Amino acid sequence: MTSATDPIQNAGPEALGESRVEQEAREIAPGVFFLAGFGNTTILIGSEGAAIVDPGLFTNGPRVVRELRHLTDLPVRYVIYTHGHYDHAFGTPAIMEDAAARGHDAPDIVGHVNVAKRFERYAKTSGHLAGTFDAQFAIWGPGGGDVVRNAKYFPPTIAYEDRLLLDGLGDLPVECRHGLGETDDHTWVWVPGARVIVGGDFIVSSLPNAGTPFRVQRYVLEWAEALEEMASVEPLSVISGHGGIFGDHAQEMLLTTSTALRYLDGEVVRRLNEGQWQEQILAEVELPEELAASSYLQPLYGCTAFAVRDIMRRYMGWYDGNPSMIFPSSRADVATEVVALTGGTAPVMERARVLGASEETAEIQRALHLVDFVIFNGGEQVDEAHALKAELLDIRSKRERSFVAHNILASAAVIERESGATA
Repeated sequence: MTSATDPIQNAGPEALGESRVEQEAREIAPGVFFLAGFGNTTILIGSEGAAIVDPGLFTNGPRVVRELRHLTDLPVRYVIYTHGHYDHAFGTPAIMEDAAARGHDAPDIVGHVNVAKRFERYAKTSGHLAGTFDAQFAIWGPGGGDVVRNAKYFPPTIAYEDRLLLDGLGDLPVECRHGLGETDDHTWVWVPGARVIVGGDFIVSSLPNAGTPFRVQRYVLEWAEALEEMASVEPLSVISGHGGIFGDHAQEMLLTTSTALRYLDGEVVRRLNEGQWQEQILAEVELPEELAASSYLQPLYGCTAFAVRDIMRRYMGWYDGNPSMIFPSSRADVATEVVALTGGTAPVMERARVLGASEETAEIQRALHLVDFVIFNGGEQVDEAHALKAELLDIRSKRERSFVAHNILASAAVIERESGATA
């Protein structure tokens, strides 16, 4: 454990990777301890009790308890969820077991009122979640199926809507504040005595994860507003949900990130109002150069294209402006027609291989579309097409900086190889 006098290093892009390396708890302010992990945990210790902010994955719970008990024998008064995602709110069983073994009262579970609704949805769609977690966290996280199967739900016993003051720790009051952002149940935690914010996934040491292919709606504009509210309290330190700790430049990080999110939301809305459709907006909307160059906004967790898609999803329906897609033919039917026009699958495969050998990512992407015609058409070259698609996906994944995008593409390559082997 490091001391409270150790300097705080500002969390650059490298911190997102470093936080996945498990380390001992680090005291960053009196009574505030940072425990790095895939999803970061914060331990708060007052004169009368302790609180755990985000116990993490179910596999992380025992580690949280070990670190806590190196620091104090005081009872845990609160387990606070910044939001209800599996990598933040599911290490609670070990904390409950520790309380029972010590004869302590079970801690209260604190979260926004929407956390319980999230848990209900998770239980309802557990099969879908298992598969998508496998894809989204293929590289660094455990298999999604294991995450879902081992989940034990502890919904909040103290649920709040806007703000909540917790005074059960004695000399360390804690305030929970709600904001929309990555989720609709998000909390950021303000420790006024230490002037520390525990930001949950409002802060991820990269461009915010403001939209992913597998997840429900995210709230880009309100996310910016929450960051601006954080900046208004003038914190000395901001702890990220994934990544590191921001010290001297915390204010700059919060306001730069807010500016970027406001820009993306405003630019998409402007284009929608001018009559543009999804394809053009997705192709053309990027952060301005000065924002894209910021160390706070590198596309290591989130990426601009995913955020733009989520903004469009919020403000418009699914129609893409092409009437042919109102009642679309199946992909197999379209593939059959295209393959017939080319005289068979061989010319399509040949062209896909030419494009796949390019150094240009756009050409590799076009090769993926061509290979899909062969796969959906069926026939003798299907196994070969699955193998080529896997190769192309591997190439695409290695060029993606975004954690989520990289994992999905890499996982898809594995699936394609398995499909070719069993076709």
